[in-house]
Amino acid sequence: MKLRTTDIFKKLYLKNPNLIVLNNEQIKQLQTIIVNMADDIIGVLEEIGATYHLTGGSCLGAIRHQGFIPWDDDMDIDIARQDVKPFLEAFKAKYEAKYWVHTPYNEDNFCLPIIQIRLKDTVYKGVNDYLEEECGVPIDMAIMENTYDNAFLRKIHGIGSMLLGLIVSCRKFAQYKDFYLDLVKGLKEETKIFKRKIFIGRLFSFFSLSHWIRLYDKWNQRCKNENSKYVVVPTGRKNFFGEIYEREKFFLMTEAIFLKRHWQVPKDYTYYLEKMYGDYQKLPPKEDIERHALLAFNLKKKNK
Repeated sequence: MKLRTTDIFKKLYLKNPNLIVLNNEQIKQLQTIIVNMADDIIGVLEEIGATYHLTGGSCLGAIRHQGFIPWDDDMDIDIARQDVKPFLEAFKAKYEAKYWVHTPYNEDNFCLPIIQIRLKDTVYKGVNDYLEEECGVPIDMAIMENTYDNAFLRKIHGIGSMLLGLIVSCRKFAQYKDFYLDLVKGLKEETKIFKRKIFIGRLFSFFSLSHWIRLYDKWNQRCKNENSKYVVVPTGRKNFFGEIYEREKFFLMTEAIFLKRHWQVPKDYTYYLEKMYGDYQKLPPKEDIERHALLAFNLKKKNK
């Protein structure tokens, strides 16, 4: 039974004319804002000595382009679980007036199992921000977790993570069913998949969405061995089993150039990028380029 909706959202802008897709000039303006945001975020990470690195398209951009992939409109930063609390405390203390800081830990309307830093006085409203008022330009931070050396325990860890991640996704669809169904109105196959997720989400409506997200987050951090052979990014694009890495190759860091900045990437970035993208030096065909579709977008500062 097909339930994955990630690929649907990547291409939905081609079928829904009400969604906003950024042009090249808007992307360049957005990249300037994002890199300035990253200066603040990474500055705090480095001040507290946190283990972090650029991942996903940001790591690929650093290695292949020494900056952004030309069409990229976001930035991906991973942070080690043990550094999450110190980072949040330090960042909020320094930048509370400049940024909104969203986490799963104490916000009932935030529906993502990650950390999200959003720039105040800008608007970047995506499909996950249906009822979100604090929807400025975002930088997402996924959490690197320990996982078990024992193969059986690692599998249990992964199955539980995948199951809870699916429940979170379906529960979100059930909670915002009218919005999601309107996004795919007139699209037969997409509507069928969305309705499946809505049905499953209703079965788990005995807990709120925020409660399920906290359970998911708590399960992901259950392995406390800071010296385990493997680490994992359960909320990454390839989910738990697609994002298990050898600690020595992924968790440890090395520097790469990103727009003349010296930022951290996984120590063996070739190992990481080949696992994520295959031949990462090869540019993708035009039809496979990812674009984020938005509900609203405005980079101009609001009048105070």
